Amino acid sequence: MKNMKLYMVLIVLLVPVLLFAQQRLYYFQDQRTGLIGVRDQAGTVIIPARGHFYRELDSRQPIADSLINLLDVRHRRDSTAAVAFGSTYDRRGNFKFHPMAFDNGPDYFVEGLSRCVDNGKVGFVNLQGAVVIRPQWDWMSPFNYGYASGCNKCYLDRSTDPEHASVALNAGGEKIYINRQGQSVPLMNHRQSDKDLPIDGGFLPYPFHYDASEQSIVDSLNALEALSKIYAAYLPKPVTGTSGQLHFEILEAPTAADPYYQIQGFTYDDMQGVDQFLFFRDRAGRFYHAGPGGRLIPMNNWLKASLQNCGRYFNEHRNAPNKFNVNQYLKEL
Repeated sequence: MKNMKLYMVLIVLLVPVLLFAQQRLYYFQDQRTGLIGVRDQAGTVIIPARGHFYRELDSRQPIADSLINLLDVRHRRDSTAAVAFGSTYDRRGNFKFHPMAFDNGPDYFVEGLSRCVDNGKVGFVNLQGAVVIRPQWDWMSPFNYGYASGCNKCYLDRSTDPEHASVALNAGGEKIYINRQGQSVPLMNHRQSDKDLPIDGGFLPYPFHYDASEQSIVDSLNALEALSKIYAAYLPKPVTGTSGQLHFEILEAPTAADPYYQIQGFTYDDMQGVDQFLFFRDRAGRFYHAGPGGRLIPMNNWLKASLQNCGRYFNEHRNAPNKFNVNQYLKEL
């Protein structure tokens, strides 16, 4: 999930287009205090200058995000696992939540949810900034495949690696697995479905449920053999059976703020989301892929370019273990 941050940023950029057109907002720096705030194009202060500088900000470019983060809470480096990284506001300047600190910045969105912190406990917010799972755990991972894992009575152990601390359990600590409703889900000893999630030596049940219309969306992508071919093309070892195949699941249904289904490709081996196989579908049935700057690329255009890239890769790597007839799939477009 190394590149998931990029893809979730693209998703967030798709949401505020109408807001962007209605009200242009800009960062500004108070010359006396050096703190960062937000004001509109008329100069009216929307968020007072209270944020500490932590990244490159261009005050000349309008803010495109629907949620705005300022580092107005100092990032602590202690043994607490749930550490806040500033505060997040909406475009009207209303405080929404304290994002969890991750990778020297505020946590990002994965599967439409991001971690927040309140009184040292972790919960989750949605893309609109609403707290949808109450903060109640000492630590929690980002979501993957409809689940997050975390713990209570745990801490960040910096004894061996101060820069990349690991989460460790105190005496009496417990590991916890939750679904998107925030409900605790027990680990199973045996797999009940080939789509159950393997984790920590056990399994969590297949979490997705669809009506007939949603199932047809998933089936249409699962039937596109070219997608798995493109995925397997760059793998270093030969694939057999389902090891080189993807299956697709709906992460988000359309809302008033976001008119697209979001559909993610997952591996069969470990049910990990593959970043480049994140697609959008509008209500008219058209599929898209997220391009640079949040621009939506029609599915067939993306497929054609991806297949051509595979062809170039095979020409440069004659011994690629998962070569396929690229022209065969190009003819089907």
